[in-house]
Amino acid sequence: MSNHVSRRKFLGAAAASVPGAWSLANALPSHTSDADQGASVTSKNRIIDMHVHFDEKNPNFIADFLKLSDRLNLTACMLTPFANRKIVADAAKQHSTQIIPFGFVDLDAPDVVKQVEELHGMGYRGLGELEFVKKPYNDPSYFPVYELANRYGWIVLFHTGIVLRRNFDEPEDVASGRMRPIYLEEIARRFPKITVLGAHCGNPEYEWAAEIARWNPNVFFDLSGSTLTKMYARLAEFQKIFWWSATGWHSAEWTVKTPNNDLSAFIKIVFGSDTNLNEIESVVKQYHDMFEACDVPEQTRNYGRDAR
Repeated sequence: MSNHVSRRKFLGAAAASVPGAWSLANALPSHTSDADQGASVTSKNRIIDMHVHFDEKNPNFIADFLKLSDRLNLTACMLTPFANRKIVADAAKQHSTQIIPFGFVDLDAPDVVKQVEELHGMGYRGLGELEFVKKPYNDPSYFPVYELANRYGWIVLFHTGIVLRRNFDEPEDVASGRMRPIYLEEIARRFPKITVLGAHCGNPEYEWAAEIARWNPNVFFDLSGSTLTKMYARLAEFQKIFWWSATGWHSAEWTVKTPNNDLSAFIKIVFGSDTNLNEIESVVKQYHDMFEACDVPEQTRNYGRDAR
């Protein structure tokens, strides 16, 4: 089985209408059967949400998501706790154009390598959202997991930047500094077949995130979380952070062939909601507001529409 799926095959299941989705689509390994290439293969303007958490507390989550998916023309990379792996794997087999299974694992778990191997055997197609680590992401003790992901050609979604507190009156072994975007650079370089995706664009270390993405063709970020809310009045500042559009600057990412030879820096941003199902539509609007504020070219916004 090929580690990479063609644009035509993948976009048949999830035609993307968000920046960067074309690039990530080529990194998704194919577990789609020929039977899945049916009625939905010509679906246009489909949104790929790279950051949807499976809610194990909601017994109707899959059904609720499918209703939303039908309404918004949405495909989710569904981030799934290991304990719920069978539920989402089964749902993904039944609804392959709407659900792409990603597995959440604890990088510090003693059996984490076995968990990753099991997820792969079940048809999972990536990992995430990795977070709450006991050591920085680039600690060598985590390399066996990355080596597997590299072998599988997976996308791996990492939390980057400031992280929530689960407990306010009890000690926690949690530190945002272990999850800085700068650590993704070493992972991207050591394991070039992994597509490295950073959640939250390193909030608040946006400039570090952007520069790492600029020099590494296999690194992308989403803008989920508080960023688009707190920066609503100054969204145009992202033009300064992703500064190299149309500058004539030639760095590593330009070796990646993109539709229409798109040189916009915003190909490095993908859509991720990381919110409740009833709030995903509002996050879509936030992304579009950012596109407008930054004059993001139409072809950059519409990756995937021409790839059929």
